[in-house]
Amino acid sequence: MEIMVMVAATVGSPFAPHDGSDGHDVAAAGSTRVTGYPVGAGRIDDTLTEDGEPTAVLLLMEEPALPGRTVRARPVALVHALRDGRPCPELVCVPAHDANFAALTGVRALRAWHADEGTLATVLHRLDPAHHWRVEECEGPPAAEEFVTEARQAYARLTGCLE
Repeated sequence: MEIMVMVAATVGSPFAPHDGSDGHDVAAAGSTRVTGYPVGAGRIDDTLTEDGEPTAVLLLMEEPALPGRTVRARPVALVHALRDGRPCPELVCVPAHDANFAALTGVRALRAWHADEGTLATVLHRLDPAHHWRVEECEGPPAAEEFVTEARQAYARLTGCLE
């Protein structure tokens, strides 16, 4: 599944593979393997979640994106997060056709990129520091894709744009 993500903000992250699967040289000065890949906070337009908002996305990217930029992406995980104690699901996505992220195919691969529940909560807090974040669990691409499909259907029911 490919989706279009509208980026709203970008922050640095500690996410990077430990095994060189991204093709970058760990010894190069400023290598993203050392500094971590940027993460964009964004949304998927024409979707509606239970809280009445568009689907929220964390987009792992090679280069930071400016706010308002749209990126073709693929879902890697569904993050079950709590924001101030309330459920706040987030998708983790990567650019759809970027070879640097080809090996990033699910939760196990995310953890190999140092993107475990605690680190994801830290990045969510960087993007939204006014709230307390906790990540309870992550599910793989099938759950993420199902979440997007349901959010698109909810939007279609609300707007009367059923196909």
